[in-house]
Amino acid sequence: MKNIETLKKIVDQQPKSSGIYKMVNANDKILYVGKAKNIQNRLKSYLNPNSLSNRIKRLMSQVEKIDVVVTETEKEALLLEANLIKKIKPQYNILLRDDKSFPYILINYEHDYPQIKKHRGKQSIKGKYFGPFATISSLDYTLKILQKVFLLRSCEDTIFENRTKPCLLFQIERCSGPCVDYTISKEDYLDSVKSAEDFLSGKHSNLQEELSIKMDNESNNLNFEKAASYRDKIVALTQIQSQQNINLKDIKNTDVISIARQGNRSCIQVFIYRSGQNWGNRSYFPKHSDEDQTSEILERFVVDFYTKYSPPREVLINHKLNDENLIVSSLHSIYDFKTKFNLPVKGKKLDIIKYANRNSEISLKNHIAQKLSDSKNLESLRNNLGIKKHIGRIEAFDNSHLFGKNAVGAMVVYTSEGFDKKSYRKFNIDSKNVKLSDDYGMMRHVLNRRFSNEAIKDNKKYNKLPDLIIIDGGKGHYDLAREILDDKGLNSISVLSIFKGEGRKESLDQIIYDNQKGFIKKDTSSFFFVQRIRDESHRFALGAHQAKRKKDMKSSELEAIDGLGRIKRKLLLNHFGSVLHIKNASPQDLMKVKGIHKGLAQKIYNFFRN
Repeated sequence: MKNIETLKKIVDQQPKSSGIYKMVNANDKILYVGKAKNIQNRLKSYLNPNSLSNRIKRLMSQVEKIDVVVTETEKEALLLEANLIKKIKPQYNILLRDDKSFPYILINYEHDYPQIKKHRGKQSIKGKYFGPFATISSLDYTLKILQKVFLLRSCEDTIFENRTKPCLLFQIERCSGPCVDYTISKEDYLDSVKSAEDFLSGKHSNLQEELSIKMDNESNNLNFEKAASYRDKIVALTQIQSQQNINLKDIKNTDVISIARQGNRSCIQVFIYRSGQNWGNRSYFPKHSDEDQTSEILERFVVDFYTKYSPPREVLINHKLNDENLIVSSLHSIYDFKTKFNLPVKGKKLDIIKYANRNSEISLKNHIAQKLSDSKNLESLRNNLGIKKHIGRIEAFDNSHLFGKNAVGAMVVYTSEGFDKKSYRKFNIDSKNVKLSDDYGMMRHVLNRRFSNEAIKDNKKYNKLPDLIIIDGGKGHYDLAREILDDKGLNSISVLSIFKGEGRKESLDQIIYDNQKGFIKKDTSSFFFVQRIRDESHRFALGAHQAKRKKDMKSSELEAIDGLGRIKRKLLLNHFGSVLHIKNASPQDLMKVKGIHKGLAQKIYNFFRN
């Protein structure tokens, strides 16, 4: 432990009140954030090396100073700790890796004929939100059934307002066509909206009973086509309910959280039940050491998760929370209602926990197997290339363009944890920097930007330097990459290039390493591994190019309109979604966009008519 006497003096000066503390190294990097009811007492527990785990000993060996923030209550300390860990991601804290937001189904009431759609992000649109759904696939499945049964529109308002006849969704019976007057009355459409809300709120039996009555009435009146339509809706509703493989009679709005663990690997599965329906599950793999307590891992997850997402009234868990009262109290202060954390011991809820346990255990085994495979791939490649040092990070580069237009460079990253998508980078390339028909010039531009002095110093953006880079290209690309790295004094970074053989067949791919072709034998795991990384860089580069091309196509036509600057073009596209919708808009619709006055609206309208 560095400078323990100095640390003891620092600790003795700390307050005995609640708050958070930050362990900081000599480079002012925060290594760990913790909370305490009594800051001084908590910090004293770090000063006896004999009572510390190996992980904490490693932490304390790097600590040069300790910063503290005093809070009014322990609840405030817990929430502040959670926010700081999310923001800073300290090396020695338990970290929640997946930060993708959950999707919702939104019934949008900002129009007289409400629209049903997927939604992520802030819930600022007037309407009713149903969710969260753990995966987009579970939402898509539910949305598909809803459109089949209730025939609600999914089109944007601008399309709805400008239609003169129903679209294809009406023809295949996935929409009732409220965009035209003759397909459905407003009263009947709003009745369908109400039925969809009832279904999403868990009122299944009432809804199916109503549909059965309507089916019988139509059948008695010899309206067999209409009766068949109600029958199909009942079948679809029964189908979605049959997907629930557990009796959810006693489960209304509940999350189920199960943790499975093997050493320094764990899987936390979250199952989301709303209105008696299973709305999917998601796996999380927190970063922690094998010395962290399981209860500590689960508590950190629960606090992180429910300070980001609103909790239900009940959460079923498979492991006791040591600080449960503090967590419940802290969440209550945020959401104004109490959440119960229950550890079931019998009945249907125990069955659900067992079901979640099986899933978390299977996911963990698969995760460990995948990580083992990733590590073996890196080690095998290292041996095949004859590289003496450990390969911890690979960066692969590719360019994508269409005859030199909308050129984009891309970098993907592979580590012992697999593809690190948060570290992927895109590099826009324009004619000011390089001749757009020059593929070598594009690659030079991308590599010079990636390995510039500024980029190397920017740890937040690039994390660290690679041990190996993979270039999509032949001997010329290999020589170019080697030259750039050598000129920058980065001789320790190895270079490998891979290029398509005759006819661009993957079976004829060639690998160049150490200035030699065919360095790795074909039909080996290392060869396929390099191809896999190359393909990922190509996929990412192509996606970035297509997005840039699409954006360019959106704005290019609008640039020809006099008086329509970049900001107004952007506002129009944000409002209408595409140039096609702007073309179909009336002057009155165009004037709804900020900055588009009557004269300019008429000019835009006339431009597309002439």
